[in-house]
Amino acid sequence: MEKRVELSLLMDFYGPLLTEKRRDVMRLYCDEDMGLQEIADRLEISRQGVYDAVKTAAAALEHYEEVLGLADRYLRIGREIKACRELLSSVKAEPGSEKALSDAMSALERINGIER
Repeated sequence: MEKRVELSLLMDFYGPLLTEKRRDVMRLYCDEDMGLQEIADRLEISRQGVYDAVKTAAAALEHYEEVLGLADRYLRIGREIKACRELLSSVKAEPGSEKALSDAMSALERINGIER
């Protein structure tokens, strides 16, 4: 996974744990895909200050993930839900079991945040 994409995912889980200033820098760096100088100009701080903030925030986010593992767990659950949905899609329901199969698929979609 590209570093900025990975950091963006970690921000989704652990961003609120960062200081407001570091959160703002990381939002511009990850979500807005801005360069260090662009961020420095926008926030009126030095390029070195932006670099330090990104480096420190990234280290903190990676530490939180190392300890808590929420992003990894989220990704693993998503992969398993996808595999279950594919397997259920390949099953031909026996007469009378169509509703159970449909309910199982609907439950997986709700877990994954997709409503029919």
